[in-house]
Order: sequence, then structure tokens, then C-alpha cells
Amino acid sequence: MLLPAAWLTMLLTTPPTPAAAPAADFWTAVPAAAQRKLGPPRLPPTRYRVLKLDLARARRFLKAVPAQGPAPTLFALPLPDGTKRPFRLERTQVMHPDLAAQFPDLLTFMGRDAQDALADVRLELTPTGLRAQIIGYGRTQFVEPYRAGDPLHYICFDKADLPPGSKQWQEAPPQR
Repeated sequence: MLLPAAWLTMLLTTPPTPAAAPAADFWTAVPAAAQRKLGPPRLPPTRYRVLKLDLARARRFLKAVPAQGPAPTLFALPLPDGTKRPFRLERTQVMHPDLAAQFPDLLTFMGRDAQDALADVRLELTPTGLRAQIIGYGRTQFVEPYRAGDPLHYICFDKADLPPGSKQWQEAPPQR
């Protein structure tokens, strides 16, 4: 057992661990005046944030994320409370390899908050934009395209802020 003086000596002489690299952040807040020009969001949460994504830079960055590795890539994601959190991402494969080869622009990722191991993310990047589901911090939060056909503007919200009945998928019925 080390004596208290030995602990103090050890603490004072242990070199500090290097700081982690900052998370890649491609998000900017959209001012209220610019939000009004966008029109209503595609989804109807009662509270949300609107952000703009530098899609070209984010796409280049995410395409370089490895499937596995000792130090997964840090990618910042916005939260509805106005903060951004760094997530350690790694690429996942949800499609059969042959199908994935036919659609190389469909990328999927999983990750974990670099500062809170209890918060997970699932993220996808497609030609229609980025989508993220963050489960942690006692809630489920989403980052979704603000409107159809606009892969640059995003809405960030808590699932609890969706009105009753709006949590159903809004897909067109199959054609017969």
C-alpha cells in the first residue's frame, strides 16, 4: 500500500495525458430570420433547433471513417439544448456487400459519445442528407433534414417534443 506522500509524489510527477483531438464540426446555427425564409419544417416538433450542414465537407470526412480501428473518428452532432457532442464513429454495414457496392453513396455509422459512454448514435448519410438518432442523456433525439429536397438545412429535436400522433412513419401506401 502506498503512503499518502507517495500518492502525492506520483500525482505530481505523472505526465498529463495528451488532449483528444477536437471533433470535426460541420454545423452552424441558422438565425431566426433565415429560418423563417425556409418555411415550416418537414416534421412538427414543438421545440427544435435549425442548423446548416457543410454537406460537402461532412461527406468527405464521413467517407474516410474506417469500419474499425483503435481510435474511431470524432464527429460533432448538435443537440436540441444548443450544445454539440463529440461522437466516436465507425462505419457499419447494414446492406449485403453486393447491394452496398451498387449504392456507394449510402453510408451508415454507429457511435458513442466520447464523453458519455451511455449515449449511442446511429447515423446515415445518403444523397438526400444526413440523419442521426441519439439515444442517451435520458431521451431520444434526432437530427433530420429540415425539408424534403434540402440536404443542407437540418432540424434537431427531442422525440418527446413531437405532438401526439406525429410519431408515425409518413410513407406513401404501396401502389397496387
